[in-house]
Amino acid sequence: MAARLIAPPGPDSFKRFTPESLANIEKRVAEEKKRKRPKQDSSHRDDDEDSKPKPNSDLEAGKSLPFIYGDIPKGLVAVPLEDFDPYYMTQKVSPQQRSC
Repeated sequence: MAARLIAPPGPDSFKRFTPESLANIEKRVAEEKKRKRPKQDSSHRDDDEDSKPKPNSDLEAGKSLPFIYGDIPKGLVAVPLEDFDPYYMTQKVSPQQRSC
């Protein structure tokens, strides 16, 4: 499965967060856990901090959405939406847990 790098620009990027959205995240989390190898030596660090994925700073909670996405469609204002940031495609976090 190829990971989506960034949501396509425009108002079509906005998708409601549904029970199916949560199920897809949980499935990706499970797949990611299966792919990770168990650490052989606890003294050797394979995961360098610089190589870990990081949240997109342009999509942080509380910031204005970049203009490339346009305006939120009227029917989706104040409705839970799927996250644009690919970092969160395999993360289960609430908006309060996101960096601000």
